[in-house]
Amino acid sequence: MKSVVERVLRTFGFEMYRLKPKPYQHLRTAPRYQETTVTLLGEEFRIPDSRSFYWSFNEIFVREIYRFSSSSTRPIIIDCGSNCGTSIVYFKSLFPESIITGVEPDPELFRLLKHNIVNRGYTDVTLLQGAISNSSAPISFYHEGADGGRTRPLDIHKSVFDVEPVHLDDLIDEPIDFLKMDIEGSEAEAICLSEKLGNVGQLFIEYHSFKNSDQALGDMLNRLSSSGFRYYIHTQFCSDRPLTEEKLQLGMDLQLNIFANRQE
Repeated sequence: MKSVVERVLRTFGFEMYRLKPKPYQHLRTAPRYQETTVTLLGEEFRIPDSRSFYWSFNEIFVREIYRFSSSSTRPIIIDCGSNCGTSIVYFKSLFPESIITGVEPDPELFRLLKHNIVNRGYTDVTLLQGAISNSSAPISFYHEGADGGRTRPLDIHKSVFDVEPVHLDDLIDEPIDFLKMDIEGSEAEAICLSEKLGNVGQLFIEYHSFKNSDQALGDMLNRLSSSGFRYYIHTQFCSDRPLTEEKLQLGMDLQLNIFANRQE
């Protein structure tokens, strides 16, 4: 029957294609905030929340928002906000010999991150538990239960932890190929106060704008420009009609993906 339908469609200039189901579709409706194990690139992988992993996988492995180019087979990568390790697994699939430093402040996520990375036997991966900050004292971290924890207060959070600060410039003492920052609102301060962006070749920043807080997007983009970067921006979250219809996500009214590389 299908072949008959296909022949009829072809007479009108149409073709029938069978779409492959997207991976992990079942996770979209699974109970939330429950630790579980999935298979990622043929190996077990522990995740804290089914739905957030589903969207994260699609961003990282399907859309490949972290893809970058390098002339080296051993690029140096700084991954700020490593979550449970999905991004590190992606980087290692792209560059198996890459040298990676992963930073994650959430103690629960760091436990999963460490398990996932150690379980795969990766070499040249260093994991640091802490929050990217210029503070000299421990910082309060609000644990959300999935991948939305942050150092800014959350209206709904499961617990609060004190975490150690990690200074961005301590991580980029030497030239690095790629800097990824997904640190839930601390990115602008880290970028604007960094004195070592000249050591960075390419970068990805997830920018977060919080309602009733000053926006620092302009300052951050100016800092990137003055450091020799050309940037590109994709909207990740925003109301379709922000002037008349407010829409918030975990207190944010705007979320952007910013990509930057050095101008020739």
